[in-house]
Amino acid sequence: MAPALDITLVGQEMAACAALGAALGGARALFPEKGRAAFLPDVLLVGALLLGLQSYAAALSAGGVLRWYQLAAAVLAAAAVHKLLRGPMQFARKMLWAPVHLLAARWAAGRAARKNRARERKRAKQAAKNPKKNLPRPQRMLYNSNVSK
Repeated sequence: MAPALDITLVGQEMAACAALGAALGGARALFPEKGRAAFLPDVLLVGALLLGLQSYAAALSAGGVLRWYQLAAAVLAAAAVHKLLRGPMQFARKMLWAPVHLLAARWAAGRAARKNRARERKRAKQAAKNPKKNLPRPQRMLYNSNVSK
């Protein structure tokens, strides 16, 4: 069991781990938070957080051991910063992607119009080739034994 630490060392380690968690929580706020698109950023956040904490604990922590309060400080700071930056980042993401969505909508509308014009040209060409009306073929009369002659 690791020896007990002075409260000032515990506070310093918690602050360092909270800063690491805050940085990763801020980076996580850049990515989507729901659906399939959120799975990979979440996995990367947890992996980076654990890797960063373990390397901090091994290199700079007193005793070189990762302790529960370091993990708790990092996770709570990451969650708090993510929650704090979620709204502004979503707004910024929407504003940055708005021109792309506008261009995509115009492109799709133009594509649909070109497709309709091509369809109309094809119909006009076929109508010019065959000027007579195509009437439906008369249906065959089925044999019915109940009909008397």
